[in-house]
Amino acid sequence: MDALPRLTPEKLAAMPNGTRIKFGGQIVKLSGRGTFVNAAGCTETMIEYTDSRGNSVSFEEKIFLQTATEYLNSVRCDFCLRLRDKHDCEVKVIETYMSRSNGNFCKDRGCAQLYFIRHPNQKPQIGRRKW
Repeated sequence: MDALPRLTPEKLAAMPNGTRIKFGGQIVKLSGRGTFVNAAGCTETMIEYTDSRGNSVSFEEKIFLQTATEYLNSVRCDFCLRLRDKHDCEVKVIETYMSRSNGNFCKDRGCAQLYFIRHPNQKPQIGRRKW
């Protein structure tokens, strides 16, 4: 029930092209990495990948490392923003006056209770949304 470790620049540099990585909510394939000098004269490292739709995309390494993980079945807690395995999280339905959505929360830390204390206008409901 520990938080999953973040992806580091060293780990990312050691990964071969074609490695599958979870970036945000989608699974992407790593295509490569390169550097370029921007208009301000600063050198930036860019990560190139192929997204789930087959489009070739590039992103700055610093931003990519904040949201990417090598664990494909991980989810991010909606309260503490830690990466966890799906089995270490509980799903709660977050209901507002306009919408309903599923939220993932850490089981062992009590993040769901803390989230609903911080956001009293959102009503917690147990389970997933049923259509």
